[in-house]
Amino acid sequence: MNKYKWLLLTTFLLTSGTMGYLAVEANSSSGEFLHISHTGAHASLFEDYHDIYIGKQLKWTGDEMPTVQDIEIIKDDGTVLSENDESIHIELFIDPNNETDLYYGFSPEMREVVGEYERINSFDMSEHTTTLVFKVTLRESNYQFDLDYLEINYEVKGSEEMQELPLRNFVFHH
Repeated sequence: MNKYKWLLLTTFLLTSGTMGYLAVEANSSSGEFLHISHTGAHASLFEDYHDIYIGKQLKWTGDEMPTVQDIEIIKDDGTVLSENDESIHIELFIDPNNETDLYYGFSPEMREVVGEYERINSFDMSEHTTTLVFKVTLRESNYQFDLDYLEINYEVKGSEEMQELPLRNFVFHH
């Protein structure tokens, strides 16, 4: 009889421990993206240069590295910034070498860095810090910043995730 109690107690403890571990693992966060830098450009730069490259460093907090599937820019009105927007055009890239802060004009150094940029679709992160690059072209000189957040779609551990990351103004008028 004592053996049955001991066997039942051991089975119960092992089952409870395993279930508890699985519940914690299932509910634990796999990580998130954080802003770790903020760069901007004065509107006057856009008068002299057609394209301005603005780098924004992001940090991934998880242990498992994600694959970034897509990033969209969401405007204040909730719509996605389209390439046909009349006031601003933005293309997004990843700088795998984390060298972009603010680039304009065409220097040999800039051409080398820009030539290393990668498209975002299905970008496998290999480091916890990466630089998201905004290639910005202002189409209206009196553009009023109307971008609200980045919608980052990524996959980690086989699970598709989405995160909203607020955008701060990166085109300054003064």
